[in-house]
Amino acid sequence: MVLGPLGAEQLQDPALAVLELVKNAWDADAKRVAISVDQRKSGGEIVVIDNGHGMSQDEFETRWLVIGASHKRGQETSENGRPLIGEKGLGRLSSFALGRSVTMASSRRREQGFVAKVDWEQMRTAPSLEEYLIAISSRPSLIGARVAIHDLNVKWNNVHTEFLVTHAQFLVSVPGQHFRISLRVDGKQYAMDDPLATVSRLAEAEIDIRVLPDGTPKVRSCIVDSTDETNIVFRQMKKDEIDPRLAGVRLSLKFFRRDEAAKRLSGTLQRNEVTAILERYQGVRIYRNGINIPPYGLNRDDWAGLEKQRTSTGGPTLVPGNSQLIGEVHITRRNHPHFVVTAGRSGFSDQGAVGALANYVRWAVRELGTARRAEYLGIKSSAQPIPSRIDEDKSTTSQDAEQVARRALTQISKSTAVQMDLELRKDFDVASKAVADVLDKNEQTLRLYAQLASTGIAATSFAHELRAEFDVVSEGIDELGHKKPDKDLLSLLKDAWKRISAFAALFRVVPIKLRRQKKVLTTGELRKSLAAILGLAPPDKVETTIDLPELKLRIVPADLDSILLNLVSNAVKAVAESNRNESGLIRVSFRTQGEDLDIRVADNGCGVTQKVAAIMFEPLEGHFAEGTGMGLPIAKYIAGRYGGDVMLTEIPTRGYKTEMMVKLRGVVERTS
Repeated sequence: MVLGPLGAEQLQDPALAVLELVKNAWDADAKRVAISVDQRKSGGEIVVIDNGHGMSQDEFETRWLVIGASHKRGQETSENGRPLIGEKGLGRLSSFALGRSVTMASSRRREQGFVAKVDWEQMRTAPSLEEYLIAISSRPSLIGARVAIHDLNVKWNNVHTEFLVTHAQFLVSVPGQHFRISLRVDGKQYAMDDPLATVSRLAEAEIDIRVLPDGTPKVRSCIVDSTDETNIVFRQMKKDEIDPRLAGVRLSLKFFRRDEAAKRLSGTLQRNEVTAILERYQGVRIYRNGINIPPYGLNRDDWAGLEKQRTSTGGPTLVPGNSQLIGEVHITRRNHPHFVVTAGRSGFSDQGAVGALANYVRWAVRELGTARRAEYLGIKSSAQPIPSRIDEDKSTTSQDAEQVARRALTQISKSTAVQMDLELRKDFDVASKAVADVLDKNEQTLRLYAQLASTGIAATSFAHELRAEFDVVSEGIDELGHKKPDKDLLSLLKDAWKRISAFAALFRVVPIKLRRQKKVLTTGELRKSLAAILGLAPPDKVETTIDLPELKLRIVPADLDSILLNLVSNAVKAVAESNRNESGLIRVSFRTQGEDLDIRVADNGCGVTQKVAAIMFEPLEGHFAEGTGMGLPIAKYIAGRYGGDVMLTEIPTRGYKTEMMVKLRGVVERTS
C-alpha cells in the first residue's frame, strides 16, 4: 500500500521518473532505449523500451515487486562491466509516480518472457497488499524490457522534455559506452546526440586537473587558443581547502563565449544549434562513475558559486563565470564513498563534501583565468610570474596620475600667461585649489580604506585564536559566582584577559582619527605601537624582538601601523603553520638611511616557496588559511604613497626563515 506514496514522494518530477527508467535500462546493459510520451491517447501513455538483458518472472516477483530490494547494492558494475547507476531500488517506483497503472513485459535471453499489469487504483483500494493479485502471464520471449505507464498523473510539457533531453544526452556521451536514446513526445522526435564533440571543438580554453593522493590539485594540461600553457606558474591551493579524501578526482573545464563560438561557424542554422547547445550545457556537472548526478550543473545550477567569484575578481582577471563554462567533475564510488546520493536521487547527502569539491572547482576556474592572462601577455615560461590582472602593465598608475596633475598645476601657475593676467591668476588659483582638494580627499579616502582593511584583516585572522581565552573568562566568571577563587583560577583569568586586552589594543591604535594625520613620531611612540601590534603573537609560543634606534619619523601613524600590522600578522600565521609553532621567533627592526627608513619583519615560520613569492603581492592570492589575500597588497600600496616598496629579502637574518623589507622614503626627521 506504500508503493504509490513512495514513488510520488521520491520522484515528483515526471521527467526525473522517466530518467529512472532510462537508468534501469543502462544498468541492464542496454544499447538502445526508445521513449515515447503520447498524450493524444486517452489518459496519456509513456512507454520505455530497451534491449538490455531483461529480467525473468522470478526476478520480477522477488526483486522488482519488493520495496527497497536492490540486487545492485554493493556492486559497482553491471553484468557486462558497465558502471552502475542504481543502488537503492527506486527506479521501479517511478512507474507508480507516473500513472495509475503500469504494464511490464520482459524476459531473460533464451527464456520464456512474461507480462505483468499493476493497477495502482485497485491496489490502493484492496483490503491489504497481500490480497491484491498481480496479473502475470507468459508471452513469447522478447529482447530486453518494455514498461508502459497508463493514465498519466501529471501533464507532460516542454520543461519536462528539456529536462529529460539534458540529462539523458550525457548518458549518450559516456566514454567507452555504446548507449543510444530516442525520444518522441506527442509525435515529435527529439535528437539525443553526443554534444561534447561540438563543445570541445568550440572551446577557447581548456584545463584538465587531477587531485593527487595528498589532496593537492595538479594541472595535467591547459590549452588557451591553441597555445599550451601547461608549464606556467599556477597558484597553490590554500592549505585549509585541501581535502585528501578527494584524491583521484578528475576535473576538466572548457571555456567559451557563445558569441565568439557562433562566429566560428558558417550558416545561421548551425550557429543557432551551437548556441543552444552551449546555453543548455553551461555549468559544471558532477559525475559519479561516469554518470551525471543532478542537480549539479544542470539548468544553470551554480553550485560552486562561480558567478560570485567572477564578480568579486573583476573582468581584468579573465576568470570566467558559470555561464562561460562547460565542466565535469569525476568521482567514483570506490575512491569517494562519502559521496552518497540522496534517496530522491537529487544531490549528495553530505553537503560538507560538496563544499570541499566546490573549493577545487573555484580554484580550477581561477587557474583557468591565470592561463588566459598568460596567453594574453605572451607568457609561457615557468620562471616568469603572471600578474593577477591584465591591466597591471599600464604605464601610469593612479598615484602617478595624481602626481602628474599636481605638477601640471604648479607649472601652469608659474606660466607667463597666468602671472601677467591678474584676473586669470585669481580664477586659476580658485580652480587649482578645488582640484587639489579633490586629489587630497581621494588620497585620504584611499588611505582610510587601507587602514580600516588592515584592522579588519587582523580581526578576522586572529579572532578565532581568542576562543580559548574567552572560554576561560566565561567559565571563570561562572566559578567566581559559586566559590572563592583559588590561585590557579586567578592565574588563568589573568593570562586570558592579558591576551584579550592585547588584541583589543589594536583597535585603539590603527583606526582612530588622530592617527590619520601626518605628525612626528618619537621612538617611545613607535615602541608603544609596535608592542600593541606584536601582541597578536601568543606570548607563550612566540618570542618577539624589537630593534629600534633613537629616531623621529614624519609620517601618518595609521599608515605605519597598517604596514606593520599586515607584516606581523603574516609572520604570526607563518609560525603557527610551521613545526616551530611552539617556539616561534618574530623580529622587527628599524634602520635609517638619510631621510629614508628601512623596516624589516623576520620570522622563523614555514617560509615562502618560489610559487608563493611570485604572486604574494597580488590581491586575493593569499596563502594562509585565515587570511584574505589583501595584507601584502595593502602594505605595498601604502609604501608606494611614500615613494617606497615592500619586498621579500633574498637572504633573511640568521636564525629566521622569512624576512620582509619595507622602504619608506623621506620620512626620517633630520637631527640638528
